[in-house]
Amino acid sequence: MSLTEQLREAGHPELAQYYEGKNKQAMIAYMRQFDVVTYHTLSLLLTQLEAVTEITNETEKIFWQDLDIAIEEFLIAEKETDFPYVIEESLVTTYAQAIAGNSEAMMQLAKYYQDQELYEAAYDWYAIGMQLEVGEAYYWHGNYAFLGRVIEHDLKVTYEAYLHASQLGYPDAVNNLADMYLRGEYVEQDDAKAAEIFKEAAKLGVKESMYTLGYLYHHGRGVPKDKELSAYWYHQSALHGDVFAINKLGHEAFAEDDGERALSWYQKAADLQDPYGEYNVGFCYESGIGTPIDLKKAKIWYQRAALHGDEEAKKRLKELAKG
Repeated sequence: MSLTEQLREAGHPELAQYYEGKNKQAMIAYMRQFDVVTYHTLSLLLTQLEAVTEITNETEKIFWQDLDIAIEEFLIAEKETDFPYVIEESLVTTYAQAIAGNSEAMMQLAKYYQDQELYEAAYDWYAIGMQLEVGEAYYWHGNYAFLGRVIEHDLKVTYEAYLHASQLGYPDAVNNLADMYLRGEYVEQDDAKAAEIFKEAAKLGVKESMYTLGYLYHHGRGVPKDKELSAYWYHQSALHGDVFAINKLGHEAFAEDDGERALSWYQKAADLQDPYGEYNVGFCYESGIGTPIDLKKAKIWYQRAALHGDEEAKKRLKELAKG
C-alpha cells in the first residue's frame, strides 16, 4: 500500500493531497495541529524539515526520504517507537544547510549519524558529498568499503577512494593510502613508496603518519635507519596529540629513570581520555613514580581507565580493594 493510500485509510485525506502535491509546508502544518505530535520526537524532525528553504538536485532525494519517514512516524505517533533519525536541536540549521548544498554541513551531519551508528543515513550524505567532489566523503567511502559497512568489502574501491581523496587534498586519506602500500593491501607491498606518502601526510599534519615515520626510521623500513629522525617523528606525533606516541615517550622517560617526565607524558595522554594513559597515571600514583605515593589518586585514575575499558586497571582496582 502506498503512503498516500495509508494516509487516506487512516483518515487523513487532506494530508494525502498535500503529499501528492509535494506541499512541504502544508504537510508540516497539518501534522503539527495534532497534540500527540507536540510531545513526540517527531516534532523536532518537523522543525528540522521546516528549516529547509533550499533543496539541490543532489539533496532532493534525501529530503523527501526524510519527509516520508516523518509521515510514516506520524501515522504511528500514538505508540512508543524507536525513532532514531531525529537530530539534535542544535543541528537543525546544519540539516537545512546540508539540504541547501553546503558540503561542510553534509559532512557534519554524516558524522553525527555515524556517531549514532546510523551508518546508512551517514553514507547517504557521503554519497552526495562524492557527487560534489568532497575529499572527506571519498575518504569515508573508502573506509566503508574497507570495513564492508553499508557497501561490500572491496579493497580496489578502498584504494581508489583513498587515492581520489588524497588528490583532493584530504590528509587522512593520504595516511590511509600509505598504509595500503605498507601492508600490501590491493597494491604491491612497498616500504619506500609507503614512507614517501607518509611524509606527505605528515606535512599535512596527520599525527598517525608522524608516528609511523618514527617506526619506519627506527627499523629502517623504506628509509635508512636513523635514531634521531625516529625520535623526531615520535616527538612530533606526540606534540600533535597521538596517544600512542605520548605513552611511548612516557615509557622512554620511565626507562631513563625520569619519573617526573614520564608522569608528565602519561598525564597528557590521560587528559585526552586515553585509557592506557589513565592507567599509566594511576600506576605512577600507586608506585610513587614522579610523584609521592597517593593511593586515592591512583584509584581515581584506575577507575577512569576501567570505565574506558582498560582491563589492567580493573585488575589493579580489585587488588587495591583487597588492601
